[in-house]
Formats: sequence, structure tokens, C-alpha cells
Amino acid sequence: MLSDLLFSFNAVIPIFLIMLLGLVVRRLSIIDDSVTKQMNSFVFKVAMPIMLFDTVYGSDYSQMLDRKFIIFLILSIVLFFFICWIVGAKLIKDDGKKGAFIQGSFRGNYVIVGIALSAEVLGYTPAIAMTGVVIVVPLFNILSVIILTIYGEKNVESGNIITTIIKSIVTNPLIIGIFAGIALTLLNIEIIPLLNTPINMVSSLATPLALLVIGASLDFSKIRDRLKHTIFASALKLIVMPVMFIPLAIWAGISIEGIVVLFVLYAAPTATVSYVMASHMGTDAHLASGIVICTSLSCILTYTIGVYILRVIGIV
Repeated sequence: MLSDLLFSFNAVIPIFLIMLLGLVVRRLSIIDDSVTKQMNSFVFKVAMPIMLFDTVYGSDYSQMLDRKFIIFLILSIVLFFFICWIVGAKLIKDDGKKGAFIQGSFRGNYVIVGIALSAEVLGYTPAIAMTGVVIVVPLFNILSVIILTIYGEKNVESGNIITTIIKSIVTNPLIIGIFAGIALTLLNIEIIPLLNTPINMVSSLATPLALLVIGASLDFSKIRDRLKHTIFASALKLIVMPVMFIPLAIWAGISIEGIVVLFVLYAAPTATVSYVMASHMGTDAHLASGIVICTSLSCILTYTIGVYILRVIGIV
């Protein structure tokens, strides 16, 4: 159990250190509000789309087809999305907070944290771990765009809501990056070798730059005012989601590899990009950043307990 705790600690603490750096450079007036907003826009429109493109491009999709796993994963995420939507709608009166709460409650940081933890638990990286990436990255983004469009500052008239959601999905830079990577892979189109290095370099910038922006945007007084909603969303993400679906996955006969991948995906801390999208699409960015911070810290404990339970019951 100690080794699990140390692994979780080493995986998550660097996230806080980069956030702390962002807070420090802001407090030292090295960057200001306008620079932070410009950095946020760059992350959303350029760095994150390229990172997601780089993540899915070139994957061998033929090695990832586990139909039972895929169906279970999609259904569980969609179902939990609606559960979070119902909870958020009942718990929160302010529409500006609902979008950030709902997105923070279901969207996990699987690409960055989950794959590494899957490999650590199993001792190798299973092909099914990349299946999770190909499914959840577009699914998380589509569901997030839907909820942030409905509850964002730029609300639309009810008669145009479907059109607006569809437009928001097809024009979202993150979704464009994902499907561009999938399309080029399926069409067997190779990227010009000259572009590989720039793509990799910009891709590697995305997560640390997003974390810097979160740190630079931190306003602890505003996060404190949203503490109740932050804790509630964090509990949904880290505890309710895995507790609800892992027993069902075991009952459904999902493979051991699949169960491990599902666990680390369900129990992953809220994705950093949820703050970027919440801020860009006009929902409560302070609540979004609070949820990212709270889940990132708390997952050290919840991951350790979860892995320990999986070992006790003989899954790993």
C-alpha cells in the first residue's frame, strides 16, 4: 500500500508544483490578467488541440477493439454525465456555476494521469488503455461542449439550442484536433516529417501551460466561497463514479485489464482542460479551478485505497 501511495504522490505532486509556479509568477507581477487570458486562449485554441491530435494520431485501432469494454465505457460515462447534470441542477441555483460543476464532476484527467497509473498497476501498458483514450477524449469534449453551451454566459434562445450545440461541437478546437488525428490515421495519411518535431514540442507545452494558467488565475477567496460545491463535485468524481461502476464492470465480465483501465479512468482527477473550457465558454472558472485542485490532491488517497481494494479482491 505504501508503494501505491508513493506512486500516486509522485504522479500528482508535480501538477501542484506547476500550479504553484503560476501563482508565484502572478503574485510577483511577472504576468497580469491580460497575459493570463491570452495564455488561456492559446492553450484552448492551439496547444490543447495539437496535444489531442498528437495523442490519437497513429494509434493502431485494430488492436483496441474490445466491444464489451467499449460499450460499457460509453454507457457508463453518458449515464454518469446525466446523473451529474441532475445533481448540479438541483444543488446549484446559479447557471454560471452549473456548467463548471457538472463538467468537473464527470470529466477525468485520464490521458495524463490514467494511462501512467494503468501501466504502473499492471506492469505494462495494455492496448485497451489506448482504447480508453480514443473513446473518452472525444466523448468528454462533446459532453462538455453541450453542458457549457447550455449554461455558459452566451446562452441561446430555446429554439436555437440544438443548432448552437451542434455548431459549438463542430467548431470546438479540441474536437477538431481529435477527429483530425483519427481521420488522418484511418486514411493512412502520414504527416510531413518536418512537422513531427514542432507538433511534439507544442503538444508537450499544453498541459504545463494549462496548469500555469490555473495557478496564475487562482483567487483563494473566490474558491473558498465555492468550497461546498467543490467538495461535492470532487466526491462525485473520485468516489461515486468508481464505486458505482467498477462493481458493475466486474459483474459484466469485463477483463482484468479493462477493469483496471476503467478504475483509473473513473477515479482520475478532474481534467485540467475543464478549467480552460469553463473559462473560455463563460462558466465559473473559479469553481472549475477549485475542482481541479481538490481532485488532484484527493486522488492521492482515493487512488491508493482503490488499488488496495482491487488487490485484496484479487483483480490485480
